[in-house]
Amino acid sequence: MPAVSARRARIRRDLLLALYPIGLIVILATISFARPRVGPAALILVFAPYFFVPALLLVPFVFRRGLVLLRISLLCAALCFPLIVPPALNGAPPDQAPPDLKVLSWNVYVGGVPTAQLTHVIETYRPDVLVLQEVDWRDLETIPLIAETFPYQLMRPDEAAPGLAILSRLPILESQVPALGGESWDMPRVMWARIAAERPVYVVNAHPIPPRTFSNDCALPSCYNRGPRDAQIRAISEYVAGLRSRGEPLLLVGDMNVNDREEAYFDLAHNMIDVHRAVGLGFGHSWRPAFLHPLPALLRIDYMFAANGIQPRNFSTDCTWRGSDHCLIYGEFAIS
Repeated sequence: MPAVSARRARIRRDLLLALYPIGLIVILATISFARPRVGPAALILVFAPYFFVPALLLVPFVFRRGLVLLRISLLCAALCFPLIVPPALNGAPPDQAPPDLKVLSWNVYVGGVPTAQLTHVIETYRPDVLVLQEVDWRDLETIPLIAETFPYQLMRPDEAAPGLAILSRLPILESQVPALGGESWDMPRVMWARIAAERPVYVVNAHPIPPRTFSNDCALPSCYNRGPRDAQIRAISEYVAGLRSRGEPLLLVGDMNVNDREEAYFDLAHNMIDVHRAVGLGFGHSWRPAFLHPLPALLRIDYMFAANGIQPRNFSTDCTWRGSDHCLIYGEFAIS
């Protein structure tokens, strides 16, 4: 009888310890398949990687006798992780061929980045095109290197969307701040420039609104993303499809305020090459709250998408702390 009681106790302990990884697999697999856009389930999908962390605390128990179900459930959770949170696995060395176009995009956090840091980034990366979000054009005018490096500029209120800028070493042939229709727009959040590269290239800078609730009587997590973000992203995707139809190379870049597990990401990426997925490495996380800046970035919300014969060569995400809650992203491209 003591042996039977001990065996039953092990089974109960095994089942109890396995409940978390089993529940984790079932819930995340269900949500990943359904990809809800709003509410708690959508928020769980955004932070899916971090729900695997508590499962690590169970790993020491796998060496105890009789906990078979726990071992199997943890193994299944480990196998599910890269399916639910797929990293970019491009192990090839960087392409050393000279690129036709170098682009850097960065949300500078409304003056959070000091002038010296922005100058250092420009000197380090030497981009052909600098694409900025949450920037004050008056700050840019105080930086001598901006005028020296980028003689072609779209940043002042009469030529750019609020907080957006496109600065170029190469001539800007055309530009526009499109007035996208619909009630979802609080202000213009898209602009583009047609750059005279090897072939003319459309560079589109976009910064849709964050997925907040925008309601005083409904808070997170129950009302996650019940604002206009997804409608803005759909409008951006439709507008960019119109530009793509002109047949010239195109880059869509910026702080998109959407994670790559959300349904709105797939709206944005439709018929486009996600440059990080094509030539980057790892998860590409590019944002964390500023007060957590000693920690690594938590979510990927900054992107470069390519279409119409512009081929990604290299891509990197630089999360060195420089005063912004966003990491900068840098891409090198060939144009055919």
